[in-house]
Amino acid sequence: MHDAHPARHRPARIVDAHVHLGHFRNFHIPQNDVDGVVAAMDAMGIDVAVVSAHAAISSDVVYGNDLVLEAMARRPDRIVGYCVVNPNYPDSVTGELERCFEHPGFRGVKVHPELHGDHPLDSRAYRPMWEFAAERGLPVLSHSYFGGDSLDVFGQLAERYPTAQVILGHAGQDFPMDDVVALVENHDNVWLDLCGALSNDGAVDALTGALGSTRILFGSDLPFVNGALQLGTLLYSRLTAEQVADIAYRNAERLFRVARR
Repeated sequence: MHDAHPARHRPARIVDAHVHLGHFRNFHIPQNDVDGVVAAMDAMGIDVAVVSAHAAISSDVVYGNDLVLEAMARRPDRIVGYCVVNPNYPDSVTGELERCFEHPGFRGVKVHPELHGDHPLDSRAYRPMWEFAAERGLPVLSHSYFGGDSLDVFGQLAERYPTAQVILGHAGQDFPMDDVVALVENHDNVWLDLCGALSNDGAVDALTGALGSTRILFGSDLPFVNGALQLGTLLYSRLTAEQVADIAYRNAERLFRVARR
């Protein structure tokens, strides 16, 4: 029988590095405006979320990024933003990034190659985004399962743009975990977020045991998965209080420059 135990450590705060705002095609997602997102955060004890808009990923990047701007204006204490770019329109990528990052609330870039025509991340279409991120030292969060780019591509990009910070959304769960660990160990600018991944008992413990805790980020993937389950995987783990604090908020504070209020 599983040795059930209460949450071993409740961190001082929680920063969620992977949250989605608004509606998504063919999904029933009620109450996912900024008020609904903050209500879900409150229910789980999440202090700050780094948010991208479904609309920017699925249809219109300008409209979607504007939704994030509005959310940050409404709740600057709780929401910081990812600017989404669409590689199908490479000539507009730099301009949209410049527009977004005129606002200090945007702290990273979000891409989803599988929903944007399967352009490889190392293709010419994404080059303006990588150059912009490298120039400013920005984190770039990319979806990393259900197909898409190989781990080798992530490694090559991390080497080509060493000042950009490369986040594998879902912790690269399509790939052998030994290979994911090796990728992070060999590149100081590669990070993993836990959203929608490693939810089995002991998985986070095993990953942290292999890799350490300083480049792993908590992410819920709200509203696509049960964020409480993902958070529970961390809080009910057998990690030390320091390791939990790293993953729950310290790493994200450092990466996204999230100040405490």
